[in-house]
Amino acid sequence: MFTPNRTGSLMRKTGRNLEGEETYGDPVAIGLSIVNLATSSQKTSVRSDSSASRGQADEMAAERGKILTKETLAVDDLLSLSGSVFRVLGAHPRYTVLGAFDHNEIYLELVS
Repeated sequence: MFTPNRTGSLMRKTGRNLEGEETYGDPVAIGLSIVNLATSSQKTSVRSDSSASRGQADEMAAERGKILTKETLAVDDLLSLSGSVFRVLGAHPRYTVLGAFDHNEIYLELVS
């Protein structure tokens, strides 16, 4: 029943290097459907000693998203969509009414 309507680049987490930084494999194209990728900005507070006018700035808040795909993604894998990079927070398999696997529901967090 699930039919992907977009593609994204998946980079699977392969481990950590000697400095403890996460390492990722080469990007692989996967089919997916976007459920929700919201972006918003929020006002930041500026310390009174740094600004006499007590101005505010707009800052992008860490956003989350949800996609559907037949691929199995692991926590901490990276996914590039629409010019943004997202980290996988979790996955939930979805099944048809007959009990057959249909797709995975993937929860994302905006990285950059």
